[in-house]
Amino acid sequence: MKRGRTGRAMRAEEHMSIKSAAGLTEEDLDLEHRTAYRFAILADGSMRCLAGMFGPKFGLTVAGWKIMAIIGRYEPIFPVDAAHHATMDADKVTRAVDQLVNAGWVTRTVDSEDRRRVALNLTKKGRAIYEEIDHARRVIERRFLSVLDTRELKSFYQVMDKLEAQGRKIFTGKTAWKAIAEAEGLAAPPARAPRAAAKTTAPRKRKVTD
Repeated sequence: MKRGRTGRAMRAEEHMSIKSAAGLTEEDLDLEHRTAYRFAILADGSMRCLAGMFGPKFGLTVAGWKIMAIIGRYEPIFPVDAAHHATMDADKVTRAVDQLVNAGWVTRTVDSEDRRRVALNLTKKGRAIYEEIDHARRVIERRFLSVLDTRELKSFYQVMDKLEAQGRKIFTGKTAWKAIAEAEGLAAPPARAPRAAAKTTAPRKRKVTD
């Protein structure tokens, strides 16, 4: 008598079909081939190159330049939107903006329609610095992509568009991992147990001697 397939076995088969549909093998998923790992190395190398050019000159952190580039591209922009573009936590964006404001490169302006919000803009000095760094950023990007011919570059951008759309679909939100875990039959990590209250011991009574 044949045993029926378990839910885990069925999910494993479905998982394998997803990998097969993408043409992936287990070796393709090893660390050195993973997209996140390779993208991170490329992004880190590119930012270190830019930081080497302008870090000593302007004292900009990577986070500071990231936010400055977004403001320069989309100004006027609200901090929450800048955080969305930068994929950074709000507190990190606030610290980066504080740095830029203190340097005199960015201004905060109260929104005329909603006084609870502020819009971010580059100052004249900030705009000049942004354009200098952005020009170098474009030179670096052009040199990096110079190994691709016109057709390869077009295909590369099409692939990146698809991956970005998929990333927004499955990685958005702090609980995005839950949907992936449920769909792929992964075991969810155990919930963190609440910390036990520290035990307090009553002070010992000292003996009183005559």
